[in-house]
Amino acid sequence: MAIDYMLYKKLTSTGIVDGSLSEDNIGDSQVINSKFAANTIQAGNIAPDTITSTQLSNNSISIEKLADNSIDMASASISGVLDKTHGGTGLSTLGNYSDALRVKSDGSGYEWGRKDISAIRVYTSNTTWTKPANVAYVRVMVVGGGGGGSGHGEAGGAGGYAEEIINVASISSVSITVGGNGGGNTYHSYGGNGGTTSFGPYLSASGGEGARRVGGHSGGRPGVGSGGNLNIYGGGGAGHTYHGGGLGGQSYFGGANIGVHDSSPQPSNQEGRIAYGAGGSGAPRGIRRGASGRAGIVIVWHYR
Repeated sequence: MAIDYMLYKKLTSTGIVDGSLSEDNIGDSQVINSKFAANTIQAGNIAPDTITSTQLSNNSISIEKLADNSIDMASASISGVLDKTHGGTGLSTLGNYSDALRVKSDGSGYEWGRKDISAIRVYTSNTTWTKPANVAYVRVMVVGGGGGGSGHGEAGGAGGYAEEIINVASISSVSITVGGNGGGNTYHSYGGNGGTTSFGPYLSASGGEGARRVGGHSGGRPGVGSGGNLNIYGGGGAGHTYHGGGLGGQSYFGGANIGVHDSSPQPSNQEGRIAYGAGGSGAPRGIRRGASGRAGIVIVWHYR
């Protein structure tokens, strides 16, 4: 009887003595990828829990090795979080409907929170701004001090204005300088100049000029902003009139105090009723004192 040698080249279930093929029956490196035909290993051929993470080498399962719809997430349970170094957020919960995903102020990770205004701070004297927790940006508005007026309606110029949006992630504090007001004076005398207002090295606004400083009978020239995303001039002061009535220059925040004829009330009696940074109005004739300008201001809007 001839021997069919092909029978000895194939391993069949009838050729296995105890009906099963175990690890002990297979030599090292005998079962390799190239010895498997396409689609020969299917889910029905794999006993539950027989393939674990310790049996899979790094990058051994790629997208090319996964059939369409082979992973069903509908009934799967995923636990834990994916940290930011692997492209995740490190968060296990969703924020409220009005929250946005943002980077923490110290850069250590992500958090849910609102991206909006958290506070407005107003500064009318020299001080230091200190960044509160969770503030990412600030909108800074600065106006210089207004110049003072003199007699015969000669008025002071207004301080300039600057505005800027600043990323304060790496900033802890900023020095604030508020420009003082220029004092009012009588005819044939100069009105005082307004001072410069600044928010550290980031932006500033020069003060308005006092009356008569350009030349005789002139109003004061305005200041101007610098360093900001927006930089504008203030308004110039009115020039000489016989009976007065010259208004001080208007600032970004509003106008000067009243202009008058010979009778009271005089501009110098109304100095508190004037916008920040505006110039002082001129007095009637030469016997009255012109109004002082108004000092500058710094406004800082906090954004989370």
